[in-house]
Amino acid sequence: MPETYDLIVLGGGRASGLAFATAKAGWKTALIEKDKLGGVCPNRGCVPSKLLIGFAEAARHIRHADRHFVDAELKHVDLNRMFESVNDYVGGVDGRYEGRAIDAGVDLIRAEGRFVGPKTIVVGDRELTADKLVVATGSRPRLPPYGDLPIWTSDELFPLEADPPNSLMVIGGGVIGCEMAAFFAGVGTETRLFARGGRLLGREDSDIESVFQKEFERDVETHCHATLADLKHDVSGFTASFSIHGKTETFTAERVLFAIGRRPNTESLDLENTGLEADARGFLPVNDHLETIVPGVFAVGDVNGRFMLQHAASYEVFHLRQRFLNGLDEPIDERLVAHAIYSHPEVASIGLTEEQAKVGGRPYVAVVENWLASARAMAMRIDYPRVKLIVSPDDYSILGCHLVGPESSTLLHQVMVVMRLKNDVRELANMIYIHPALNECLLSAAVKAIAAVEKA
Repeated sequence: MPETYDLIVLGGGRASGLAFATAKAGWKTALIEKDKLGGVCPNRGCVPSKLLIGFAEAARHIRHADRHFVDAELKHVDLNRMFESVNDYVGGVDGRYEGRAIDAGVDLIRAEGRFVGPKTIVVGDRELTADKLVVATGSRPRLPPYGDLPIWTSDELFPLEADPPNSLMVIGGGVIGCEMAAFFAGVGTETRLFARGGRLLGREDSDIESVFQKEFERDVETHCHATLADLKHDVSGFTASFSIHGKTETFTAERVLFAIGRRPNTESLDLENTGLEADARGFLPVNDHLETIVPGVFAVGDVNGRFMLQHAASYEVFHLRQRFLNGLDEPIDERLVAHAIYSHPEVASIGLTEEQAKVGGRPYVAVVENWLASARAMAMRIDYPRVKLIVSPDDYSILGCHLVGPESSTLLHQVMVVMRLKNDVRELANMIYIHPALNECLLSAAVKAIAAVEKA
């Protein structure tokens, strides 16, 4: 007979917090995880990569100090100590989560689980069943070609090697590729990035992306329209041949990082035993209550394919916590999920891009404004930062906001609050701003957007 639980959580990333909460509330809860607890974010993703970016920013400030009439010299970058610092954090993640599981009274099972029935899972020689089951198995990097070579993906990158490379090729022009290329270039590694498409960050608003790419290419040698034709490895490193605009070019580097997207971890779950069916991309579709087509079986985080963002996964876990423990019966509200790209320069975005508004046939006005209304921005002595607002001419509602420049992810939160509470661009214009904070760039953009609506 199967062991019976109130809740089984399959996957120990963000959803582990749900297991801790329900166990503390008296539910008999099982948490199944075959790998490190905490998931991708603290072990191989968001946290360690952003810790690295802090080092790159410090080096970059010194390298560009002359724009402030400061004569500074960057004499040495101790990559080994940087790597040790990040590895120290990563090395402690699993233990911290395990301690929380023990304190909460969770039945923590360190093994791979697979379905043998709609709500029944086999783990090793144990069979578990529960009235409620949450699938939170996350995602992994897409398997790159030449996988038999000692290449990096974001999963292999952490923990970082004791001997950092002097040169690196990054294949992929999306978020992970641009973030990691910016770090390595920032600390002095000879870095090249290759993208198959005609531009980087292909999902961003084109006006913002064009600014991003121009600045990004100041530090990182970038090749678009580049298709990998061959990759070889020997004791000296890698040799890669690319077709770039139809011409074959060859490059060498000590290391190669593939960042070509992620795919959900659903293949090994034996979904055919559940009544569940993954979509064409391998994701588990859910409704607005995060429930699959099998009642009582939920899916959160990357595996459901809604956003593939850590903060969205956390919000989904919180929603289920409220549903299970506090009786919440409302659908989840994920209309306003923003994102940021912590490359150099930084990008942040919420809502529709101008391209999406056009395709959707949505009436809109769009304005682009620099940040120079703020003396704080002027003090940085850079002229590229931009804010773009997409606004409805019918009711002044903000359809989208996109920023490129320092602290864009922080600035965007002001717009996020307005969009959630009273979505009217005039609210941005009517606020009293601290002078001369960076946020004044939003004031000047809002005033410009209001004028554009009035002329529409």
